[in-house]
Amino acid sequence: MAAWKELVGKEVAAGTFSWTSDRTLLYAIGVGAGLSDSLEELQFTTENTRGVAQQVVPTFMTQMASAGGGWIKQLGFPAREWDGYPEGLLHGEQSVTLHRSIPAAGTVNVKQVLVGVFDKGSGALCVSDTHATLADTGESLGTSRMGLFVRGQGGFGGPRQPADALPWEKLEHEPDLTVSLPLPIGQSLIFRLSGDRNPHGTDPAIAREDGFDRPIFFGLGTYGFASRAILKGLCDGNVDRFGAFEGRFSQPVFPGDRLDTRIWRTEGGAQFQTLANGERVVIDRGIFRYR
Repeated sequence: MAAWKELVGKEVAAGTFSWTSDRTLLYAIGVGAGLSDSLEELQFTTENTRGVAQQVVPTFMTQMASAGGGWIKQLGFPAREWDGYPEGLLHGEQSVTLHRSIPAAGTVNVKQVLVGVFDKGSGALCVSDTHATLADTGESLGTSRMGLFVRGQGGFGGPRQPADALPWEKLEHEPDLTVSLPLPIGQSLIFRLSGDRNPHGTDPAIAREDGFDRPIFFGLGTYGFASRAILKGLCDGNVDRFGAFEGRFSQPVFPGDRLDTRIWRTEGGAQFQTLANGERVVIDRGIFRYR
């Protein structure tokens, strides 16, 4: 029996995660807030602007999934030598669901549960949920779902996706709006300071080993840029309207690209795709829900 089969539905990691106002400000800048216009998005980039209360970019929730990390190493897939993670590992999917806005500073208790390992044919999609509750009140902050794809480990039989996966069908008409955001050439050097030090974002040699001709931008960084596009286009920059947000990583993003998020309004939210330079889809099957 594969090692992961005994872990499905069980807690694979637990711990606490604490953050300060400075950390959430750094995260906001890491996903591009204020970098094209320093007077925009001051609610995310400053804590002392008169009449503007600090808000936290909602996808900061993804940072909490790293507490007690390494769950993917428990699943028994062949590991690469340099960090012990599975060979052929890619970040496939990501979602966040917020029950309230994230405080500018705080502490949460987190637990990660293995939702399942799903057969995609060419690989295995490993899905975990991280549930976060505020340590001081016990209030549920929300859930972050991560889907990690392990190439070459499919074909074992079983379902292709979680039972609660939302349906998605590409809409054929033109999007209701498109929000374009520049990705500065040095953005990886900022985003990595939030905790993701994977060298394929900065080390040319590692990037080539991973199959890229130059370092790529971080997937969760692209995810944060897309969330800012949704905030700008649908929420007037107000995080209190932001409920749930999910997407599938489809192609790499490179520093210097322009990220165009095409948005189709739906009942209760929207569907979206994010394209690099209007050409290649980098986040697909995007779904947004108002809180």
